[in-house]
Amino acid sequence: MRSLLKLAVVLFCVQRGEGHWLRSLIDQKPQTSPNEDRSSQTEASGVEPAPHPIVPIPARSRRSTSDTQCGLRSILLQVQDLGLGYDSDESILFKYCSGTCPRVLSNHDLTLTNLLHSGVLPHPAPGELWHNAPCCRPTHHEDMAFLDNSHRWHRVEKLSAAGCSCVG
Repeated sequence: MRSLLKLAVVLFCVQRGEGHWLRSLIDQKPQTSPNEDRSSQTEASGVEPAPHPIVPIPARSRRSTSDTQCGLRSILLQVQDLGLGYDSDESILFKYCSGTCPRVLSNHDLTLTNLLHSGVLPHPAPGELWHNAPCCRPTHHEDMAFLDNSHRWHRVEKLSAAGCSCVG
């Protein structure tokens, strides 16, 4: 069971780009009480052992978490920039979903990874997409209305995102 837990942590660390955690997981030794360990080393050599050096792990530079997490974003665009064929100089606030989603490994993910690595399942064909991570997607949309250059109103259904969530 402990090996399966370590495998899950390793896969999670690799997926998230947190490889610096792997060294502490791999180099783990059986725990002994600090007094037991020091007294046996002191008796053998007569010298008090130096504590393990603390090696700082450099912090990765990231944008603020609110910028990278899945959420609703918006951009001011002219209607003609949407690429839907409307001739309009009117500007609209287009809302879309963007950002990262946390990767939570399930038993299905662990089993699928194991079956792929062992060769039981064939790898996807070149060009065939196989998504194994959650995606930031709209949960519902809103309609947009605008006036074109010929002074006619147009209503486009479900054009802009109204809410976002991690899917998958």
